[in-house]
Formats: sequence, C-alpha cells, structure tokens
Amino acid sequence: MIKLDLDLEQVNDLCSICDTVPFDVNVTAGRLMVDGRSVMGVMGLCGRVVDIIPITSDQSAVADFFSRIQPLGAYYED
Repeated sequence: MIKLDLDLEQVNDLCSICDTVPFDVNVTAGRLMVDGRSVMGVMGLCGRVVDIIPITSDQSAVADFFSRIQPLGAYYED
C-alpha cells in the first residue's frame, strides 16, 4: 500500500499528478475516501497519514505513478 504523511504543501502537487494519470486514484484516511483529483477533498485529509490507492491492474502504470509521487514523501508499507 502506498502511504503519504499529507500536509498542505503537498495537496496541489498530489492532485496535479493524479489528474494526469489515465486511471482513478483514491486517497483514504480511515473511513474517509476522496478522489485524488479533488483538491478540496484531499485538502480535508491534511495532517493525516493517507493511503493512496491507484485503481488499475497495470503494474507498470502503478510503478510510474509511484515514482512521480515518491518525491512528495510517498512510501510503500505492507
């Protein structure tokens, strides 16, 4: 699972990256789930460690997506 300790400075960058991929991305924190393209939704999750869930079975696309969000502080956790 991809995790990110989300702060306000990362919201626009994360949403911009999610907006460019050809698949949906869900951002979750506990029971809350928002669309990764929604700036207002993702902003509501600031200050939490969130799970970033790419909705695709294409593992190469997931790897490319992860390489793009890794500079924001994203990491894998099982």
